[in-house]
Amino acid sequence: MISTDTCTNVNRRWFLKAAAVATVGGASIGSMPPVAAQQEPYLTGWFSDVSNYDGITDERGKARVTVEVGAEGNGGGFAFGPPAIRIDPGATVVWEWTGDGGSHNVVAEDGTYGSEMVATTGATFEHTFDTGGVSLYACTPHKAMGMKGAVLVGDVEVSVATPKPTPTPEPDYEYVPREPDYEGWFDDVDNFDGTVDMRGREEVRIQVGANGNSGGFALSPPAVTIDPGTRVIWEWVGDDGPHGFTATDREYTSPSQSTGEWGLVFDGVGISKYACEPHITNGMKGAIVVGDVFEGVYEVTTSQLAVFGSLGAAFLSPLAFGSFLWARDRHDE
Repeated sequence: MISTDTCTNVNRRWFLKAAAVATVGGASIGSMPPVAAQQEPYLTGWFSDVSNYDGITDERGKARVTVEVGAEGNGGGFAFGPPAIRIDPGATVVWEWTGDGGSHNVVAEDGTYGSEMVATTGATFEHTFDTGGVSLYACTPHKAMGMKGAVLVGDVEVSVATPKPTPTPEPDYEYVPREPDYEGWFDDVDNFDGTVDMRGREEVRIQVGANGNSGGFALSPPAVTIDPGTRVIWEWVGDDGPHGFTATDREYTSPSQSTGEWGLVFDGVGISKYACEPHITNGMKGAIVVGDVFEGVYEVTTSQLAVFGSLGAAFLSPLAFGSFLWARDRHDE
């Protein structure tokens, strides 16, 4: 069994990510200063991870403008469509749910408006914008996936040039040649490609809240093999939290958080399965394989199995067993 006696001595490090918010996100829309230089950088960065953003849709001249909630984008029904619109002062924006991507809400960054969490197709939420400026909003649970939008009211100046996000390269993982038997533990984990071989390292890092399982509900990599005495550091990277995980045998439980790090040192030999219990049905599960779990296990070849099968059948047959005893007695004479 895996020993976690050293968990109280593990270096715990907590980080608060910088939450620098520009004026456009912190002031009410009625008091936003019409200074393009302040708004441009923040708006550009706001849409840097929104896959379906391709510019600002001009909806001026309309009293009511509809935006889809759960439009196709960001890996599924996790987008607003269109994400950026320009309207006249006094116009009303109506957000209409498509029913895709699960439950969503619409919440202004400055808190001036917000809907409930809704999953019903055809449900609507609306807000009237009376004063010129820029209003940023997002779906709270899927913001980290890029489900964000903006309403530009009037002729406010903003930059429409948006840098394309730099794709994160896939880690160059090496997988173990022989997979442990997880007994179906990873059957519903869509980012499980095998057990990553991380032996020979003093410290191993696993991301919590990585993209996977239809959102930021993945542990990456989900399964690793380490040497006894290796320190495992879990690093929270997503905004679909908070996440916290517990070993299936209850030997350890992490804090529930959205940012920061937490670690344990694993000794002994064995497999430790763990999961984020609030999101276990999403497939947010992992496993730490410590040491050689196959040590002492003898692999029998197919030909050997055939021979053993014949011997087993012989010993199970009274007639064959009698013949065996007679042959032995003859040999002894």
